Amino acid sequence: MFDLLQSFRDPEGGQHMLRRFREMLSDGRRAFDSSVTIIISGGDPAVVRDEVFRTDQRINKNEQALRRELIVHASVHGATAFPTSLLLMSLVKDAERIGDYAKNILDLARHESALSSDEKDLVSGMATKASQMLSQAAVLFDSQDKEAAAIFLKEEHALRHQCEAAIDKWVDDTDRNHSAACLVTRFIKRVAGHAGNVVSSVVMPLDKLDFHPGGGGDED
Repeated sequence: MFDLLQSFRDPEGGQHMLRRFREMLSDGRRAFDSSVTIIISGGDPAVVRDEVFRTDQRINKNEQALRRELIVHASVHGATAFPTSLLLMSLVKDAERIGDYAKNILDLARHESALSSDEKDLVSGMATKASQMLSQAAVLFDSQDKEAAAIFLKEEHALRHQCEAAIDKWVDDTDRNHSAACLVTRFIKRVAGHAGNVVSSVVMPLDKLDFHPGGGGDED
């Protein structure tokens, strides 16, 4: 996708649009981290609720503005701008969804003792890795480093399978209610998947965007 993005590297070609996209990823990570911290610590969701919802609103506004700018960009530059515009149209939805998952996690935190201590330990490790992946995804999108992107997607694949294994174990446990842990872990898995979708743009052609090498992304 490196060649496709060159028109957006030029300040007149849409550098501000790439900046909006980076801001969306950064805001998504911030909201995700805040919500995870509350549910892991057992804190009061009201402490971060306004911040998380304001951040999500900022993400949504950036998405809407970026969509409008992409339409104008494609109209001005013609057919040569269509592939890049389609690419970013898809990726901004991945970035937007992260804020929604952050709000979902915060909703679960309203329930006292939503997670047991054992669940917290496992969820915390998976959430930390997913958060790191959001940061890495932004870097790799900028650098278009195919080798590093391929390594990233293998790690993202492994994290999603770790999430699946935890959910399977909890669902099969008939002695305890693990519903909150299953939901949080599912949200973490999807956050990792959206980070992977962004990075898939580095190594996959436009028609296979979100379909990661070896499976994953929108395939699960």
